Amino acid sequence: MKFSRSILAILMPVVVLALLGCQASKNENPAKTEAQQPSAEAKQTAVKLPDLVVEVGDEKDLDAILKENKGKVVLVDFWGTWCMPCMELLPHTLELAKKYASQGLVVVTVAIDDISDPQKVDEVKGVLIKHGATGDVRALVSRYGIGEEAFTKFNIASGALPHLKLFGRDGALAATFGLDAETPDPERIEAEVQRLLKETAVSQSQSMDGPELVIPEANSSVSYTSGSAS
Repeated sequence: MKFSRSILAILMPVVVLALLGCQASKNENPAKTEAQQPSAEAKQTAVKLPDLVVEVGDEKDLDAILKENKGKVVLVDFWGTWCMPCMELLPHTLELAKKYASQGLVVVTVAIDDISDPQKVDEVKGVLIKHGATGDVRALVSRYGIGEEAFTKFNIASGALPHLKLFGRDGALAATFGLDAETPDPERIEAEVQRLLKETAVSQSQSMDGPELVIPEANSSVSYTSGSAS
C-alpha cells in the first residue's frame, strides 16, 4: 500500500502537467488561426478594385474604343505625368467615371508621356490607381511620346494639356475642353456630361413612347475654350 501511494505521488504531477499542456495548446491554436485568416474587409477590397490595364496606343486604338462604346457617352482626358494642371484635373475625371458609369458614361485617359523610359507605363498606371482609377477606366499611353506628332495624331488642336473631348452616344464629338490659356473648369465638364446623359436618356424614352416631339438645338456641339500647357 505504501508503495502504491509513492507511485501515485510521483505520477500525479506528471498527469497534471500533461493536462495543463493540452489546455495551453487548445488556447494557442485558435489565436494563431485567427491571425492567419484575412479579414472580411480585406477580401471585399480585393473584389472592389479590379485591375487597371494600361496599354501603349495611338489614334487608331482610341477610335476603336470609341466605336466599341457607341451608345454610351465617352469622355477622353489627354494628360501627362509632367503636367501639373493635368494632375490637378485627373482626380475629377476619374471621379466622373465612378459617379456616372451606371448612367452610361465611359472615361478614357490618354497619357502623353515619354515611353522611351521602360518604366513609364507602370508610372502612369501607378498615378491613375493613386487617384482612384479602376478596371472600368480605359487607359492608354501615347506611342508617339511627347511632341508635335502626338498632338497632331490625337487632334489636340490647342497643342496644350490638359485637353478633353466629350462624345455623345452617337459617337459624334459634342464638346472640347482646353483650347486656351486656362485650365478646364471641372464644373463645366460635369455639366456637359450630365446634359448629354440626360438628353440621350430622354430621347430614348420618347422614341419608345412615340414620334419625336422635341425640336433639337440648332447647334448641339459645344467647345469650351479653357486649357493650359504646363
